[in-house]
Amino acid sequence: MKTVDIIVPVYAGMDETKRCLESVLRYPQATNYELIVINDQSPEPQLVEYLEELARDNKITLLNNTINLGFVGTVNVGMQLHVDRDVILLNSDTEPVNDWVDRLVACVYRNRRTGTATPFSNNATICSYPNICQDNTIPLDTDLETLDRRFKVANKGKWIEIPTAVGFCMYIRRSCLSDVGYFDTENFGKGYGEENDFCERAKRSGWKNVLCGDVFVYHKGNLSFGDSHNKLKLAAMDTLRKMHPRYEPLVHQHIAKDPAKFLRLRVTLARLLCHSKPLMLHISHNRGGGTERHLQELMEQLSSRIDSIVLRPASNGNGVMEIDYQGTLKLYFRIDRGLDELSNFLRTLNVQRIQVHHTIGIHPAIFSLPERLGIHWDYTIHDYYAVCPQINLIDMQGRYCGEPGEDGCNACLKERPAPGNVPIETWRANHLYLIQGADHCFTPSRDAGDRFKAYFPTANILTIYHEKISSWIDAKVKLPRQPIDRLRVVVIGALSPMKGADFLESIALDAKQRDLPIDFVLLGNCYRDVITAPHSNLTVIGFYKEADLSRLISLYQPDLAWFPALWPETYNYTLSAAINAGLPIVAPNIGAFPERLYKRKYTWIVPWHISENNLNDLFIELKLTALSGIDFYNHESYKSPIAPVTNGLNYEECFLPTMKKLVAPVDLGQFIEDWESHLVLVHHPIREKIASNVRYFTLSFLPKLKKLSIICWIIKVVPQSVQKPVKNWLLQSNRLY
Repeated sequence: MKTVDIIVPVYAGMDETKRCLESVLRYPQATNYELIVINDQSPEPQLVEYLEELARDNKITLLNNTINLGFVGTVNVGMQLHVDRDVILLNSDTEPVNDWVDRLVACVYRNRRTGTATPFSNNATICSYPNICQDNTIPLDTDLETLDRRFKVANKGKWIEIPTAVGFCMYIRRSCLSDVGYFDTENFGKGYGEENDFCERAKRSGWKNVLCGDVFVYHKGNLSFGDSHNKLKLAAMDTLRKMHPRYEPLVHQHIAKDPAKFLRLRVTLARLLCHSKPLMLHISHNRGGGTERHLQELMEQLSSRIDSIVLRPASNGNGVMEIDYQGTLKLYFRIDRGLDELSNFLRTLNVQRIQVHHTIGIHPAIFSLPERLGIHWDYTIHDYYAVCPQINLIDMQGRYCGEPGEDGCNACLKERPAPGNVPIETWRANHLYLIQGADHCFTPSRDAGDRFKAYFPTANILTIYHEKISSWIDAKVKLPRQPIDRLRVVVIGALSPMKGADFLESIALDAKQRDLPIDFVLLGNCYRDVITAPHSNLTVIGFYKEADLSRLISLYQPDLAWFPALWPETYNYTLSAAINAGLPIVAPNIGAFPERLYKRKYTWIVPWHISENNLNDLFIELKLTALSGIDFYNHESYKSPIAPVTNGLNYEECFLPTMKKLVAPVDLGQFIEDWESHLVLVHHPIREKIASNVRYFTLSFLPKLKKLSIICWIIKVVPQSVQKPVKNWLLQSNRLY
C-alpha cells in the first residue's frame, strides 16, 4: 500500500497548530501516511518547542527552514522530500477528522485523470458549506465529527469537477505533480494563487481538479502567514489574470452554475433527518414583515431545545410549498397533486408539533396536516386576517373601520370581496376549526387577544409579547437636548395609508402653513411620494436596514418619536426601537400602543383619530413644557390606562410537554435518495413562467413608476376593489379559502 505525505507548513498560531496536528494524529487511517511538519522560521518559541517534542516522540517528521521561505517555498520543500508519494497540503489552521485521508485517496483514484482533490469545508470559497464562497460557522446542530460523517453518508463516492483546488487541504497525485511541476515561487511569493496557477497548468496537461463530496475538513482561515493576506490576494489575482486569462471567467461561471449545490443540500438533508431535538413545523406566508421577524426570533429562542423547519409558499411557484431548514435547505412539494408526499416526508422527520403563523397564500389542504400526522398545533395572531379579509380591520380610506358588525362587514365586502367572494360569516367559519382546535392561540398584545376573543370566544388565547416586558418597562427615557429651538419629531418605518403616511403628510403641511417650529423626519419610506421640504415640514430619509436603525436615530437626534398608526396594530417593532433609544413618545390609543407604554415617563397617548391641527398644538405645548423640563398641566389625561399582561408564560412551557425526541430507524442514505428530487423546484409550464416574469418586472419597476405624477393620479382614482386583486396577482397570493 502506498504512503501519502501530509505536509503542514507552520509559521505562527500555537493553539490552532496544536489542534490541527492532534486532530491528524488522533484518527487512525487505513492509508499509510507520514505527517511532515515544516517550521518556516516561526517567531513563536513555544510553538517551536511543541513541534520538537512531537518529533522526539516520533509522531511527526519535522523539517526546519534555515530562512523564511513563505508558504509556497515551504510546501515545495515538502513535496520534493519523497518523489514517489502523493501529497496532501494541509494548512495548520485546519482540523480533519475521522477517516478523511482514506476518503480523499478513494476520491482521487476513482478517475485515472484526477490530479487534485479538495474536501468541503466551512471556509473554502467554492468548496464552502453550507453557503458557497462564505466563511461559515459550524452549524449549531452538530459537531465536527458528526458533520463529517453526514458528508460521508450523504455523498458517498460523489465528486464533481471544479476549476481549481483550494489550498487549505489539497491532495495532489504524484503523477500529476511530476507532469506539471511544483508551485511557482517566483510569481506567488508567500502564498495565494499558487494552487490556482498549478491547477491551470494541470488542466492544460489533461488533469482534473475535483471536489470530494464525502469529506469535510474544518478551516479557520487566514492564520499562519499573518494579516497581510488581503494585499497578497489582490496581487496574486493580478498575476493570475496575466498568466491565465481564462481562469477568472471560468471560476465565475462555476459559481453561477454552482454544481456543488446538490452535494451541500444532500448533507443538510441528512442533518435535518438526524436532528437531535424535537422538531416543530412552522407554517407561514412568504411576505416577510413583522410575521417573518417574529418567526425567525422565535426559532432562535427555541433553538437550544427545539429544532424548527418552516413551510411556506414557494416564491415562484403556483401550488408549490417549500420546506425551509435554517435558510440553507429548501425542498419543494406540489400541493395541487395531493398531500401524501409532504405528509410522508414530515412523518419521516418525526415532526411533533405545528405552529401556524399565517394562512394567507397557503392552500387550505395544508391545514389538514395536524390531523394527518396526529399531532398538536398552535396558532399565532399577527394580524386580523382570520377576522377580516382586509387583514388589518381597515375601511376604504385605510383607517380603522370600528368593527361595525356582520352587516357592516358584508357591506365592505361588496366593495372589496373576500377571496372566494364569500360573506363574512363563511369567512370566519372557515377559520374556526384551525383557531378553536389549536392548543393555544398566541397574541403579542392584550388588545389583539381581546379583539380575537370577541369573534372566537372558545379559543384558548394567551398573550406572550414578542420581547421581554422588562425591555420596555424598565427602559430609561432621556429628555431632549436643551433648549429646543425647533421640535424634531421622528417617525419610524415603512408607511402605508393605515400606518399613517397620509396623516404624516397632512400634519407636516399644517405645520408649514402655520409656520410652526416643528420638523418631521421619516426614517423609512411611504407607499407613495409625499410632499416634503421645502413645501412642507417633512424630510423623508428612505429605506434603511434594521441593523442601521439605532445609528440613524442617534444621527438625527430627535426630540420625540410619533406613531401615526390608524389601525389596531398587534405589536409594532418600530415602537421597540424608539423605546430602546430612550425617546419621549406620542402614540395612538389603539392597538398594542397603550399597554406597551403603560406608566412610561414622557409618553403621551392620544386619540387615534386626532386632527392634524390638534396634534400639532399638542406638540408645541409639549415643546414648551414637558420636553423642556416644565410640568405639563394636562399630563394625566394622556396616560395609558391599560396595563400589559404579566402571566409569565413562555413558548417552551407551551410546546415541550407534547414533544419528545423519538428516533425512528431510518436508513440515512435511502432517505436522501428518496427525497433528493424535492430539492429542485418543478418547472412551470411556459405560460406560468411568462406570468412570473411579468410579475417580477412589474414589481421591480413599481417604485419608479409610482414617482410619476400620472401614475399617482391613476392609483388615486382606481378603486380599492380593483387594486387589491392586481396586488394579490403581483404577490402571487392564493389566500386561504
